[in-house]
Amino acid sequence: MKKLLMMFFALLTVMVGNAAGRKINIMNLPPFERAVIIIKKFETLHHPKDYPYVGYGHRVLPGEPYRRGVQLTEKQADALLRKDLRKFVSLYKAYGKDALLLSES
Repeated sequence: MKKLLMMFFALLTVMVGNAAGRKINIMNLPPFERAVIIIKKFETLHHPKDYPYVGYGHRVLPGEPYRRGVQLTEKQADALLRKDLRKFVSLYKAYGKDALLLSES
């Protein structure tokens, strides 16, 4: 329940800058993009000292190419976050439109 309230609060308050420098309301974005922005806001980019966590909350699994002491760029971390989120959404695809919400728990 606490996570749901935090997400609701974030949806109401988070504003996103676009390429032109204008602020746009997060509610105008697709749900997947909203989820990415909110996760990035609350998870923050991990530093090499946080190993085995890299990027935005990704835990390094055996066989993955991420090494201790290496910092991911923001672009690499964003791509990894999107890959992880798509994987978790696919686990809950049977729930239809609620799959994204369930995958963030």
